[in-house]
Amino acid sequence: MAHRQPRDDLFVSICFADPEGEAEACASELAKLANRLAERFRYWEILLAVPAEAGQLYSDLARTVPNLRLLKLRAGTPHYRRRVVVASEAIGDMVVVASLSELATIDPLAVLELSSESDAIVIGRIGRTHALSHVLRALGRSAGFRVDPRDMQTAAYPRTLANILLAHPDRTLAMRFPPDDGAIPVRWITVPGRHMRRNGRVRGFARRLGLIYKLLIASAPRVLAGLAILSLLVMLASGAYCVYAVVVWLSFSEVQPGWFTTSIMAGMTTGFLGTATFALAIGVQRLLDLAAADISEDIVDEVAAVDLYSRAMQELNVEYSGIGAPAPQGERKPTE
Repeated sequence: MAHRQPRDDLFVSICFADPEGEAEACASELAKLANRLAERFRYWEILLAVPAEAGQLYSDLARTVPNLRLLKLRAGTPHYRRRVVVASEAIGDMVVVASLSELATIDPLAVLELSSESDAIVIGRIGRTHALSHVLRALGRSAGFRVDPRDMQTAAYPRTLANILLAHPDRTLAMRFPPDDGAIPVRWITVPGRHMRRNGRVRGFARRLGLIYKLLIASAPRVLAGLAILSLLVMLASGAYCVYAVVVWLSFSEVQPGWFTTSIMAGMTTGFLGTATFALAIGVQRLLDLAAADISEDIVDEVAAVDLYSRAMQELNVEYSGIGAPAPQGERKPTE
């Protein structure tokens, strides 16, 4: 059987943002992964983000694991922010953000190959359900993200899509759960069985609470839109109530003492509060719109029949007999 040559058309970056366990265990897992990468690809790198205070414990990895880049992060950097940092430092055409605890469950190279072939984001997904699935999905939709607690930490991103996610206003969530956008294709690989986590129940529960909190914050634009509509309705209702109070005062000869004054004051106060809330809501929405992505990113794809290179080759009277090799001058044909 002929030896398979490594692919040289891709630069692959495998990123790890959660070095759980001892450095010796990480070295063993990363060494195996490095050997597999060397067999499949000519150009590749492994990025490992570790806390700065524990950097000395992992310093030997840079000498034992080839093509390893060790990133020392500030102490207390949140988990989702670590994913963004390590992905932004990757320079490959394909970026895989994986987890060391998931290497035994899902193959990052299989995720990478599928993402390269389909030109889409590929995310691992476990088969079991979760108690907070419906709540997180609803919050994710309100925030504009495809949130599913079954999604694993391992995901592959083509460079173009990775750049879009890294430029997202809420990139910490976008690099974990892709935005609910038709311009960003996403595929999932379902892993059978139950995925075992090493981070413990307390840490996992705290991470889920943090996710719910971030989703509530990310849903602010839609909450503001609903608040603006509600404030507008309150303004109209308070104005109608003030008109009603004036009509009653003018139409009836006997009105309860103090009723007209109380009604007008209540209607004007409610109208003022509704107007102020409406103005604040639309003002904050305007600021969010100004901070949104540039309009050039609205172009999803382009189909054209323009071939500038062939025309330039004809005008320059240049032929190539091979890749990067000019043809002999005797074989060149004059331009008509």
